[in-house]
This record gives sequence, structure tokens and C-alpha cells, in this order.
Amino acid sequence: MHFSLKLIGQGKTYKEVEKIIGCSAKMISNALKWRAKPETRGRKWKTTIKMDRRITRMAKAQPMISSRMIKDSLELPVSTVTVRRRLCEANLFTRIPRKVPLLKKRHVQKRLQFAKEHINWPKEKWRNILWTDESKCPQSPFSHPACTLCK
Repeated sequence: MHFSLKLIGQGKTYKEVEKIIGCSAKMISNALKWRAKPETRGRKWKTTIKMDRRITRMAKAQPMISSRMIKDSLELPVSTVTVRRRLCEANLFTRIPRKVPLLKKRHVQKRLQFAKEHINWPKEKWRNILWTDESKCPQSPFSHPACTLCK
């Protein structure tokens, strides 16, 4: 069928293409109609590409903003569910902030004291210690061997 479309594009008639390929003119006609009309399924979107970009831009700028606030501030003619759907399509899923205990002065002092006491430890001794924040500390002795910061 692809070949027949090329021939029609070159100015050949349906009858000429029919003889060259060996299929009916109706089949060629159907192929041209199918090629001209893009396949669309489902309901037409209420938001435009520009609206979608504005929604994601606002969500990235203010991560704690709700979908209702985004809808109201951008004056969008869609529901908050649609706004949430667009955010999910942009891989901006909902997050619930968790409260974590803050470090007290006593904790900071104990960490500092530990660091001062063990500053001259060799790498072999540090290997026996389990770090909870290994990935965040590029200076730890267990970092990737190819890392230039760790050497």
C-alpha cells in the first residue's frame, strides 16, 4: 500500500496504480483516506498543551501547592481532577510531607564530639561502621572507588 501512495503522489491515476500493483481502486482509495485521517481515540482533552505546561511549571515552582489552588490561580476551565491528571502525566505525583524530629543542640554536640575523637581512624576501622546516610556523603570511605571526591 505504501508504494501505491507514492505513485498517487507522483500524479498517476487510480487506474494506472491499479494495473501496476494489482489491487482494486477502492482499496487504494481506502488506503489514502486512512493515511489522511490520524487515528484518535477517547474524549477530546479540555486542556491545551500550553495549559498543561503552565500547570506543570506552577507545580514545580511551588511543590506544596494544591490542585485547587493551581486551577484557581491560572483560572483554568477544568476540574481539579483534570489538573491532578495533568500533573501525574508530567510525573509530578502527590507527596505528603512527613514531620521528622529536628536535631537538638545535644545531638549536634555528640556528633561533633564523635567526629573529633575519631578523626584519625584508618579506613579499615571505618569499614566496620554502618552509615545510614552513605549516599549523601561523598567523602565517606565506602564511596564509589572511581569517585574523585573520595580520594
